[in-house]
Amino acid sequence: MKMDTFFTKIKKITIFLVISFLVLPNLIFALSNETNSANNGAPFDPSYIISDATFTNWQTMTQSEIEDFLSRQKGALANYRTTDIDGKEKSAGQIIFEASQRHKINPQVLITLIQKEQTLITQQAQKPSQFDWATGFACPDGRGPIEKFKGFARQIDRAAWRLRYYLEYPWEFPIGKGRTAYIDQTYLTPKNAATAALYNYTPHIKGNKLFWSIFQKWFSEEHIFKEGSLLRAEGEPGIWLIKNEERHGFPSKTIFLLGYRFDDVHTVSYKVLEEYPVGEPMKFPNFSLLKTPEGKIYLIDNEKKREISEEMFRQIGFHPEEIIKLNGEDLNLLALYEEGEPVKSPWINEVLLQDKETFGVWLVKNNTRRAIIDKTILEANYPYQKIIKVNPQELEKFEIGAPLKLQDGVLIKSVDNPTVYVIGQEKRMPIADPETFEALGYSWQAVITVPQKVIDIHPLGETLYLN
Repeated sequence: MKMDTFFTKIKKITIFLVISFLVLPNLIFALSNETNSANNGAPFDPSYIISDATFTNWQTMTQSEIEDFLSRQKGALANYRTTDIDGKEKSAGQIIFEASQRHKINPQVLITLIQKEQTLITQQAQKPSQFDWATGFACPDGRGPIEKFKGFARQIDRAAWRLRYYLEYPWEFPIGKGRTAYIDQTYLTPKNAATAALYNYTPHIKGNKLFWSIFQKWFSEEHIFKEGSLLRAEGEPGIWLIKNEERHGFPSKTIFLLGYRFDDVHTVSYKVLEEYPVGEPMKFPNFSLLKTPEGKIYLIDNEKKREISEEMFRQIGFHPEEIIKLNGEDLNLLALYEEGEPVKSPWINEVLLQDKETFGVWLVKNNTRRAIIDKTILEANYPYQKIIKVNPQELEKFEIGAPLKLQDGVLIKSVDNPTVYVIGQEKRMPIADPETFEALGYSWQAVITVPQKVIDIHPLGETLYLN
């Protein structure tokens, strides 16, 4: 791990040096006139496309409202009727409505998906295949569509089913909330489950930007601010951060200024603010360096405070100016943190270390090293991460943990057995048959053939069947 990389992660801490912090006893501090108002015309954020609440709000439109909307758009679905999955003839609006109710997915999401894939909402169909593949379900990149999922009603039902499935079983898929994925030559970390679901459905930024723009045009999430927005109620003290679709207050000015600016705060009515439930108050940012009046230095690492010695401080390469000296209310906040292990290694973040003599690769974090028993695990979990060569004496300083397993969503099979497994919660879950595999939207090209020893380190989980 390069030291400049570490400094990048904690650079905002240096703001403290030029600000005299005013610590207030209230949970939310007053800001007088330091914030400014802003509108909600935020640009496209590829890591946050739609809120979870909106994505799953299956009561946004009645059947009549859906049919009226389709009629007003004057596209191919305005008067379209066909056989539903139950064998009965129904209108397009009824099919969309019933699929949304059956799988508890916002019908607006399905309407947007149809428009994104085949433009049937606003335009007349140029060919029958636009109805047959209305939502793009089972149309993987690089190969033809899977014929058994052909047909307007089946497309609507399976799309709604799959979107719900992504939400309920996120560990079965490579893209998940808070998990960084490599999409279109870009590292992207979905901030919520709905965004992850959309990327699993369409693994391209451009396609999801189109979804976002259509949804914003027709069903704009009025008064719904994006993840990470800073809000202040007009005429009221205090600033709130929107995180995990809750509002989180700042218990001190110190904590706010470590990572945020007053210029980025939106002023809204209190009614808008009340739409968000109150969550846990904000804490010190990760990797903050905090010094008590007694001279102890703590590193904040994933919700824990870890004491760090002067010697280790120098090894990591910290600069003294990055230390925040605490007093008053901020000391009380530090006391709320759970005590973690003292920092005994300069490798605070995950790093790959290779033994110069045996050439074995280990995943090292904090005081523990985990063996990577085969290169297939290394290539699947860390395809772009740099490996640092070290002497075996350096590795001996770390405790040995359990061997590293494959990440959630990886598809594997052994050389001698055709059974395909998906990794989920460190278990291998057999996929019952090709029909289930394809219905879940997996790609055969994504299946990795691994040695039996890699199969064996993952306990057997439940078999996945097509409902």
